[in-house]
Amino acid sequence: MSIYFLLKHLHVFLALASGIGFGLRGYMRLVLNRPLAHPMVRIGPHVVDTVLLLSGIALWLQMRFPLWSWFGLKLVLVAAYIGLGIAAFRQAKRGPGVILYLAALTVFIGIAALAVHKPA
Repeated sequence: MSIYFLLKHLHVFLALASGIGFGLRGYMRLVLNRPLAHPMVRIGPHVVDTVLLLSGIALWLQMRFPLWSWFGLKLVLVAAYIGLGIAAFRQAKRGPGVILYLAALTVFIGIAALAVHKPA
């Protein structure tokens, strides 16, 4: 088995885990209005997202994608997703928090769509 195969599948798995985790945390925090107090809910996403980012960097280094391509757009979308997610969870008011949360989920879906349908 090649290192690319392992990295790609690790990256896809972590991306799914990150998206599902973000969706569940947002639902708990913004819809159910419950605090995210459990250590697994507070620390776990940082571990998953850090390893996800490292696997993405490793794939980029191995494949040598140019920054001025779909890969660069994906990086911009990842930065937007992180910013919107942080803003959503820091909102004191529920309405704006839900809007930012939904925007972050939309950007996450855009990232996934770009990864699946990237140009050759």
